Amino acid sequence: MSRIAIILALPAEYNTSSMLRCRAIINAMVELGHSIKCYMPYPDENSKYYSAMLNIKDVEIFRYGKIIKTGSFALATQTKRQSIKSMIKKFAHKAFKKIDVFGATLLYLPERKKISKDINKNDFEYLISFSDPMPAHMIGKYCKRHNAKLKYIQQWGDPLASDTISKTAQPVWLRKIIENSLLRPADRICYVSPFTNDEQKAFFPRHAGKMIFLPTPSLEYNSEKITENNKRLCLGYFGSYNSVARNLLPFYKVAIRTPDVEFFIIGDSDLLLESTANVHVLQRISQEELEVYMKKTDVIICLMNHKGNQIPGKVYHDASSTKDILFIKDGEYGDEIEKFFSKYNHYTFVNNSEDDISKAIVNYKTEGVPVRKPVVEFTALSIAEDLLS
Repeated sequence: MSRIAIILALPAEYNTSSMLRCRAIINAMVELGHSIKCYMPYPDENSKYYSAMLNIKDVEIFRYGKIIKTGSFALATQTKRQSIKSMIKKFAHKAFKKIDVFGATLLYLPERKKISKDINKNDFEYLISFSDPMPAHMIGKYCKRHNAKLKYIQQWGDPLASDTISKTAQPVWLRKIIENSLLRPADRICYVSPFTNDEQKAFFPRHAGKMIFLPTPSLEYNSEKITENNKRLCLGYFGSYNSVARNLLPFYKVAIRTPDVEFFIIGDSDLLLESTANVHVLQRISQEELEVYMKKTDVIICLMNHKGNQIPGKVYHDASSTKDILFIKDGEYGDEIEKFFSKYNHYTFVNNSEDDISKAIVNYKTEGVPVRKPVVEFTALSIAEDLLS
């Protein structure tokens, strides 16, 4: 078995889609018998993504960055006076954010030397960096340069130059240069969408031979714990739905005019949707709380992005359950994505229109909700094996 160094730019305690993916693969590698050391920042316990449960087992942890003291930042912000200097800083930060593609985790980049030195002390065979966030690959690039004998694997959530839902004002040609420099040192580059993989091969032909598609691992579900006999049909959307990426309004409009069906909409958004008697709208909640709502739900909603070919992690995460997934297609890749996933027989496909969504719900009420078999191709063990092969 192998010794593996893994670089993350977020703490494993965060329940983001990317961290769910990373944790599943890391745990699978441990189960396969590999020895893992994870390099990750200290968590912010005030973060809405934070969970006190680490959820990775038998892994050596190397923390970097600053230890964040609970409440200290908020208190300092409240008591600080608004000076001219602070106003200038605020303006500069706002201007920088318009062209920034890496986010706040870019501040971890100076830690790369410390991480690389520790990697050099250990007898590793593999170096793996996971995104998102992307600074993990920037740190990985540095560590590979100073530990050349390691086989370096990158796993990407979203690409950089071809990310169609990015808000950055940075031009594509510049993002392409940055992305090319990140891809160059990798021995293997993995994408979680087959369509992104094909597009990246065309975008970066020099690296095409290193690029592969590997799906996001499904989550482990105990069917007895996530199934409940409901008095009426219940549908649940669990995840972010910012309007720049996804259009949830057709689903919401159908929900509020279908009073005999119960709906849950839980997640971050720039939209302010109102709850009704049968539609329950909540902000992001903990993974433990989410399991309660998951248990009540007969049908899981998965909404595609309305631009680009990236595939939301939920398509894969919930394919290990026996619940039907209402797969709402959107964007120019909708039909191609349906063709790819229809072979797994775990999804009901509809277009993102009020009429199609309404017909699907009527069909659930009259014909019943199909019970699905878990998709074995998305298991974390098989994906971890392929990642290292």
